[in-house]
Amino acid sequence: MPNKKKDTKAQRVRNSILIFVGVVVILVLGYGTLYSTGVTEGEFVAGEHYRVLEDARPTRPGEPLEVTEFFSYGCIHCRNFDPLIDQWLPTLPEGVTFKRTPVAFSPTWTLLAQTYLTLEYLNVLEQNHTRLFTQIHDRGIQFLSVEQIADFIDGNGVSKEEFLRAFNSPEVRRAVREADIAQRNIQITSVPTLVVADRYVINMDNGRKVALEIADQLINEELNGSNTAN
Repeated sequence: MPNKKKDTKAQRVRNSILIFVGVVVILVLGYGTLYSTGVTEGEFVAGEHYRVLEDARPTRPGEPLEVTEFFSYGCIHCRNFDPLIDQWLPTLPEGVTFKRTPVAFSPTWTLLAQTYLTLEYLNVLEQNHTRLFTQIHDRGIQFLSVEQIADFIDGNGVSKEEFLRAFNSPEVRRAVREADIAQRNIQITSVPTLVVADRYVINMDNGRKVALEIADQLINEELNGSNTAN
């Protein structure tokens, strides 16, 4: 007569083995997927996680390595990215600088772009940068004229009159043209977008935190002279 207890025990052992093997397979496949999608730090590659500008001028010896964020005050994703940028900036190695370049995808964004460059020219970004994001995205205010913006800026590091003079100054107008040229040359079609060394345009589709990890890798490779992407 068959021993039912032994058969039941053997079945349990076989089931346990099958479950264990299944878990191992899932873990291996999961790691392979993680690796292949490039979310493993230090494994980001050109063509997938960033594109390389062919005609970019190489960084000269002794010249700071620059990271640029193309952005707009009108962009909610830029607003959400801003706190991450603030946390990331203190981690940048010596010899690396950061700047923002506003884009002008529409008449409203053109107004906001010139506003940013005016505040930068007047050295009053610290008093107004976050305020503008908050006013637009938290309070739903749409700035439609320079006078409306000047009223909002008035008394926050600069007077309304000083802001309006600077807004229409040759220096700010030149900065607007340069920002527009940079946007077109690098073919910026969405924001926020990070660009490292005026050469590497980071794919933001993997998320903002991953974008900063990609930037860190590119910065380290450029500083160490180990980036062989052409």
